[in-house]
Amino acid sequence: MDPVEQRNLFLRVDLGCSLPQAHIELLRDAVDNTDEELTVFISLANVASIAQGTGWTQMQRRISELYAVAAGQALKKEWSLIVDVIPLDFCAYSPDDMEPYMHRPTGAISKDIPTVPEWWPQKMRASISQYGSGSRAARAETSTNQPQSTRTPTPWTSYPHVAVGGTFDHLHIGHKILLTATALAATKRVVCGISADALLEKKKYKELLEPYRVRELNTLLFLRKIRKDIIVELAPISDPYGPTSVDASIEALVVSQETLNGSKALNVRREENGLAPMHLMPIDLIVAPLDGAQANSMHASVDNSALKISSTAIRAALAEKQQRGSRPPH
Repeated sequence: MDPVEQRNLFLRVDLGCSLPQAHIELLRDAVDNTDEELTVFISLANVASIAQGTGWTQMQRRISELYAVAAGQALKKEWSLIVDVIPLDFCAYSPDDMEPYMHRPTGAISKDIPTVPEWWPQKMRASISQYGSGSRAARAETSTNQPQSTRTPTPWTSYPHVAVGGTFDHLHIGHKILLTATALAATKRVVCGISADALLEKKKYKELLEPYRVRELNTLLFLRKIRKDIIVELAPISDPYGPTSVDASIEALVVSQETLNGSKALNVRREENGLAPMHLMPIDLIVAPLDGAQANSMHASVDNSALKISSTAIRAALAEKQQRGSRPPH
């Protein structure tokens, strides 16, 4: 690959299996040769074969694996790279939605080319570079058949109105996995509570916190990138409960494993207000095989710490960088 500022990558991912080595190598290569923004479009295979009740876990594992590989490689190179993973089957993209990505180089595993969505604009399909085992890059066949995208039914329980909450400061991959899961859990509307500035007065390195409006805008833009067909409502949180304590329409809440126990207090408050409890949908950012049979070399090469980066750590790094810049030369 030639180095570029922005790049697309298309991968066909088996929902029930960990990433194959060919996908890992291509993703790392894409990170090494992209300077600013890498968008990874994935299409999920074998969705219908996923056992009832496991689809939610499998979906977050596949997305987390992709982020872990990309972020781990970027950390090794000390790259400041934006990486977004878009599960096309569930995002309701159309040809018009692909316009921002039309003029970027796009790569795919050779065997993935037949599964590139037919509704992708012809120019985009025609310019995809294929990468196979020991083969030189080739061109994808063009298609004049470009029907509108349709959203695949999800192999997990979805709810019309789903909530999520957080600070969303210096939006990082942990946030992106949480927001992606929230968008994929909703069928009509996402309610996203974002900590108000006044609630963050005791945060470490508070002087490097992004203002509420910046955090709000970055969160909105990312949610809009993941889903094109739902209502997104953003609201400032000025207390521990936010809109979940008063909005009777909210049926589910997406939470991280770290905040799961604390989130149960939200349902206690809802019951005190005469509202039905929300279904809690936990997200685990640890990449791990389902069982011993599925373990492979990928797990030995994925650094889970890439998924555990926090906004506080980012602000600490920014503070250290500022201090280095203010020191006089020796």
